[in-house]
Amino acid sequence: MKGTCEIQTPAGPDTWYRPVPEMGVDRRSMNIGLITCNYYMRIYGYQKPENFDWGVMVRRYEAEYGQEDFLRIAREIHAIGYRHLEIWAPTFSYNVYTAEVAGAMGRTLRELGFESLVYCIGGWGAGDLDRIETAYRFAAALGAGVITGCISAPDADRVLAEADRCGRLYGIRYAIENHPAPNLESPQEILEQMMRYETIGANLDTGIYHAQGYDLLAAARLLGERIYHVHAKDTPAGGGGCYPLGTAGTPLAPLLRLLRDRDYEGMISVEYEADGDPVPGLYQSLGYITGVLAD
Repeated sequence: MKGTCEIQTPAGPDTWYRPVPEMGVDRRSMNIGLITCNYYMRIYGYQKPENFDWGVMVRRYEAEYGQEDFLRIAREIHAIGYRHLEIWAPTFSYNVYTAEVAGAMGRTLRELGFESLVYCIGGWGAGDLDRIETAYRFAAALGAGVITGCISAPDADRVLAEADRCGRLYGIRYAIENHPAPNLESPQEILEQMMRYETIGANLDTGIYHAQGYDLLAAARLLGERIYHVHAKDTPAGGGGCYPLGTAGTPLAPLLRLLRDRDYEGMISVEYEADGDPVPGLYQSLGYITGVLAD
């Protein structure tokens, strides 16, 4: 995830997202989802502006993108074949809507056939401290079991302490997404931070680690059972951008098998941020994952 995105309703009857441990994991399919930021160019009609600015785009989504617009994306995602959904906040924002609206949206998404939800806030630093509990209330009303986003390293102590407090209050985990410095970046620093808290874990962004030269499988082994979420992204080593899974050299197949064999219960969320229409690449990526897991 690029950029910084952003209900007392504790987890209750609508917490349909949580896996039932005694049922185990379907070792062939697992919880394959995608993040709605794959559609980030939709607001521009899939024509990237010459002087594109991520912050301007986020503000346009929050100002112009309504609930029906979001539901059109959700229906499209379900039609492709994804049954798990990671909501990127600008497409349905806690800065815009109330917890009551989030609760109604969560019920609608369940009726559409989504089996689990994750809420991506993009990233937090010290300037976001007074908004963290609002995000947790919103995510709880939606029925999301995990919130994810990057964390500013200089602000990590204060931000993660507040996130953990809210996580214990609302019954939600926070998954730190590895992002380049000055955010929490390396597997070791993420491990050191998350082990200090009860509800904090990792969101393993595969493309970012591969692009930066980290050993992805070693990172997965180090972070272990505290991986609460995975961004399945394919980015060339030393490069940038997102490609359909299986086409840019990220060692996704061995990682997927490692997670399957570990009985990983979190979401594997496809991240393919195409400048054009992402749908062909999203079909291709789903086929790649299911093919790998069928072996």
